[in-house]
Amino acid sequence: MKGKIKLKRFLERSKDKSFLLLCHHNADPDSLGSAIAFALYLKSTGVERVRIGVAQSVSSYAKRLLTLSPVPVEKDPPVEEDVVMIFDTSSLEQLEPIELPKGKTVIVIDHHVEKEKPIRADIAVVDSTRTSTAEIVWELFKYLDFYDETAAKALLAGIVTDTANFRFANVRTFRAVSEMLERFPIQLGEIYQMVAPVSDENIDQAKRMAMLKACQRLEIKKFRKYVIAVSRVSAYESLACKMFLNLGADIAVVGSEKKGVRISARAKESLVRKGLHLGKIMEKVGGVIDGSGGGHAGAAGANGKKNLDEGIKLILREIERFLKEVD
Repeated sequence: MKGKIKLKRFLERSKDKSFLLLCHHNADPDSLGSAIAFALYLKSTGVERVRIGVAQSVSSYAKRLLTLSPVPVEKDPPVEEDVVMIFDTSSLEQLEPIELPKGKTVIVIDHHVEKEKPIRADIAVVDSTRTSTAEIVWELFKYLDFYDETAAKALLAGIVTDTANFRFANVRTFRAVSEMLERFPIQLGEIYQMVAPVSDENIDQAKRMAMLKACQRLEIKKFRKYVIAVSRVSAYESLACKMFLNLGADIAVVGSEKKGVRISARAKESLVRKGLHLGKIMEKVGGVIDGSGGGHAGAAGANGKKNLDEGIKLILREIERFLKEVD
């Protein structure tokens, strides 16, 4: 894993520095869990000044992880610390409105590779073969000889959600999970409960309305034997995608133009096994919507500032090109 030696040496001589650990828009359990686990590591080494920041919000699936954090978690914090560590985030657009001032030491830990506009990091620990950033952090902890049960819980939460309950896991994913469960008395049921979405009556009503509107605006596109569902909502794009797959779509693409452009896409595992990779398609979309995109083969997203229609058209063209080749 490139960068881990450089990172270890830097951390060994930086105990007197202040650290800000940053997570992307609508921070998910992989991003937030990795940041929380690393905050626990830093505090264990004697680093006194540590904060965690999230861009815009924390996802409903990650809110219970806040109880594990040893330090404050703040929304859109000013960057005042000496060192900025960025987790599960491949481009600066995913951190907006947070801005990184010049003169800070920047460290990136991620399992995505941004080809167009990567974050300029002084130290980068990036491995796109991993199914989650949490796996990378676990490997770093083994190298740093740091083992903590609370940190392991935060990392397991990230692995469970980023692999869609292990549907996209590989042998190294299971090896990392096995190592954590062998070392600590953690039940996976506890982790599943931790990443269940936190909701209240108002949020539930908003979700129901969003799903109904998604259905109302649904466009069904049939390409040969495949059904592609396309819709637009103001929120809960990924949830709408999951709903459309459950209703019978092979691929779902849902966009939003509220507070910028967001696009989410999901595909059935049968198409992923044939070679479809939505994350790579979303990387291309980033340039069209003046932002960035990426993700996994079967679940991906993009965030930008404009051109939602053009972004969706590009996604559909790329999907149709793949379907022509696969058949």
